[in-house]
Amino acid sequence: MDDPTGPTLHRVSGQTPFPDPGSPGLPADILPRQVTLRDRQTVATIVPFASRHQLPPSLLVYLCDQLNREIEGGDTYPMMDPFGVDGFADYWFQTFGAVMLLGNLVGADDVAEGRDWAKECLGSFFIKPNYPGRSSHICNASFIVTDGSRNRGVGRLMGEAYLDWAPRLGYTYSVFNLVYETNVASIRIWDALGFKRIGRVKACGNLRSHPDRLIDAIIYGRDLGTGGGGDADELVSEERFDKIRYYLKYAKYPNGADRAEKSRLRSAATHYKLLDGDKLMLKDKEVIADPARQYEIARDVHALHHGGINKTTATIAERYHWSRIKETVSDVIRACVECKELGKTPNPGGNRKTGGGAAADGAGGQSTTERVLALQQNHNNHNNHGLMSSLSQPGSTAPSPSAYANPSDISVLPSHTLQSSTQTPADHLGHHHLGHHHHHHHHHNPMLQDPPTGHHPSPVYQPIDPQIINHHHHHH
Repeated sequence: MDDPTGPTLHRVSGQTPFPDPGSPGLPADILPRQVTLRDRQTVATIVPFASRHQLPPSLLVYLCDQLNREIEGGDTYPMMDPFGVDGFADYWFQTFGAVMLLGNLVGADDVAEGRDWAKECLGSFFIKPNYPGRSSHICNASFIVTDGSRNRGVGRLMGEAYLDWAPRLGYTYSVFNLVYETNVASIRIWDALGFKRIGRVKACGNLRSHPDRLIDAIIYGRDLGTGGGGDADELVSEERFDKIRYYLKYAKYPNGADRAEKSRLRSAATHYKLLDGDKLMLKDKEVIADPARQYEIARDVHALHHGGINKTTATIAERYHWSRIKETVSDVIRACVECKELGKTPNPGGNRKTGGGAAADGAGGQSTTERVLALQQNHNNHNNHGLMSSLSQPGSTAPSPSAYANPSDISVLPSHTLQSSTQTPADHLGHHHLGHHHHHHHHHNPMLQDPPTGHHPSPVYQPIDPQIINHHHHHH
């Protein structure tokens, strides 16, 4: 990851024209981006900036404080020392930065003093080269999802903006050098947005939430070529379920729905139903859209008998539904301390036997399953906010900024670069991950890095575990 105090890197390779450091500006096709939050009603704008001098000083102070809380939290960024406001402004907005604010804004001139940033600022991210010189057309980003903006889809929206704007800035490939596997929310966002897991850094994170062991990190990469954003179908999990819930609850279409989407929603309404408390059901199974809660359920079911991927997946699928349950289970097993001590590793290809294999699979297996699911249901009634909520408590501290990725809704996603002696990890989405962790400490969950173990895109992910170089609470 890059050194925050090091020299500014500018893109000097790839497509021309190259940006002029002496005259900061934005390409003509990078404009404020209007978006709708997860509730399908609240409108916000992601505003791009070419220079720190375009932002009100009070907004820089607020964003600096948010990032310092992440650094202090010690779970998403590798840095340990907090920023001063000037140091933050120079680092975060050195080549290109964006801020997500409530309302429909026309441009940077609408971002002025006199606003309550704690209520109106939802997150921020930056884009810059991941390498110097001849490889400076490869970029990374860091994301922050602010304290009051968790679980609103901020990390994912900033992650989508990143994928739209980075190629317009002349970048062809994105790398997130250090995404801790405990940052579940961020991992879900990057997986959903088409990023590939190109490496794993073993035992690289000495995180506050896990003082007893070192945490692995994932290295993400993604082509930013034409049409390069990811497969839209990968976003079904949260995005589609939120839209279905909205349609069933209000009997009207979400803002911006086109004819095809309206047709899909009408069709979905025949298969889904909404129970008291906004609980979305697909037939007799509860739909779980929140990545943090998905991870909690999978972890609790696995902890009952430490079964293999297929057995744990089948147990969960009896009562719950979400996209790629098996990938969630694989992440849980990979992070399970007990299974690691026993030398077990996820085997996507089949069942893995455990010490109590026969007993667990035998007659007693059914009652055990029912007991776990019942307990899980009761547990969820007390934990509706799930993992991400607990991570984004105001009292928590947060990790360090640099080059890594964090969109749930990310909280803070650092942009880890592989260049410097110090190393760091959207959500957010930086946040932003677009952050999100699966412990019960009250930390910020940085999005766009915000979550525990990863959830992989389509084909079953075959982890790359060589000692490659680098990886809610506050991307992304």
